[in-house]
Amino acid sequence: MKRATKDVLYFEIGPSNPVTLRVQPGEEFEVETQLNPGPWLDDHPEGERLRKKLSDGQQARSSMFTPGWSIPWHLAAGLPSGNPSSGCIYVEGAKPGNVLLVHIGQIDLDPLGFTSYSGNSGALPGWMGPSGLGAGHRIVEIHGGFIHWSEALKLPVRPMIGFVSVAPARERFSNAWGGYWGGNFDVQEITTGATVMLGVNVEGALLHIGDMHALQGDGEICGAGGIEASGRVRLRVELAPKPNSFFWPRLINDTHIATIAMARPCEDAFRYALEAMVLWLEEDYGFSRSEAFLYLGQVLEARCTQFVNPTFTYIVKVPKRFLPGAT
Repeated sequence: MKRATKDVLYFEIGPSNPVTLRVQPGEEFEVETQLNPGPWLDDHPEGERLRKKLSDGQQARSSMFTPGWSIPWHLAAGLPSGNPSSGCIYVEGAKPGNVLLVHIGQIDLDPLGFTSYSGNSGALPGWMGPSGLGAGHRIVEIHGGFIHWSEALKLPVRPMIGFVSVAPARERFSNAWGGYWGGNFDVQEITTGATVMLGVNVEGALLHIGDMHALQGDGEICGAGGIEASGRVRLRVELAPKPNSFFWPRLINDTHIATIAMARPCEDAFRYALEAMVLWLEEDYGFSRSEAFLYLGQVLEARCTQFVNPTFTYIVKVPKRFLPGAT
């Protein structure tokens, strides 16, 4: 099986990123993701303690456990540290006018993760910045299907992929941003069994994957994710013609269809995602726009999944059981 490794990491998404892997539509491949914001645990006393404990009883497979990473290379080079993505993955046959369907398969988590808070984020008013709560972090073990928060508390893992992106046509964006190209979603539904749909803007699509989380609450309020993790995810991609109404990313899983938009302020992200759903229902499900809006007033499920990035994320969902023709 082909694999996109952590040997080359990107911190920006754009049409000029050099290709590191080529895949065919329908081909299953694996992507190895880097811990966000990098393997800094190598220099952390708590990271050293947990590494030793884990090495005594588990096989650690992540590069963050290997020597030689005392200073992350991207920091030493003066590069940004947020949301490293693996790729750039060229999809054979992809071209503008297509939609890339990214099928999310099995996610395997490495055995260490962390969450942190710098002392300020967009989720709180300014007066509750450093003086209100203060900075903090927690490093955790991940094994047996649980995040070991403390001796008394275990949280079940819900692994997800925070960053899924194709290249924009001309612009370059930091991996902190999200938009029509995908990017920094931080949507919990992007997990095993889901399909993410992105409009192709350049030849080959140039798929990038990163920002794995073992768990994340709505809002991603502390900034450094839920439980930031590294690991491997199996993917398969397909190509389809782009619908006339398609602009913002879409998602399909066993129970829902969803549209996702990223913008600032948060209410604009909601408006864009809602607009996208109205247009989808009109084009594919036989609704007029007026009827679609009334219908969504009865069945809509929506929430802000992250409130801390430069662009906030809103997901708008419709249960499949309420769609026309559902049995």
